[in-house]
Amino acid sequence: MSKKPHTKESEIKKNLEFFLTELPNLKKSYPGKYILLRHCEIKGAYDTVKDAYMTGNTFFHDEIFSIQKVDDTPINLGFFSYAMPMATAQ
Repeated sequence: MSKKPHTKESEIKKNLEFFLTELPNLKKSYPGKYILLRHCEIKGAYDTVKDAYMTGNTFFHDEIFSIQKVDDTPINLGFFSYAMPMATAQ
């Protein structure tokens, strides 16, 4: 049986699920920070989305990562972190 290919979309979905599960702890440790996620692991916490994005691009050339701001509302941070369809992010 062949393994399903790892896609950016599936990575972002898994990262979002991880982020939402961990959000209560993240709010204590990283309030207001931008978290860089890859394979459901926190790779860094940054003051700006630009810093998180630049770090993701530097280390993950396949661009399979996502970024979320640590607050109560998951948001769309652009093409590199389409963590939630805009229709559901209200």
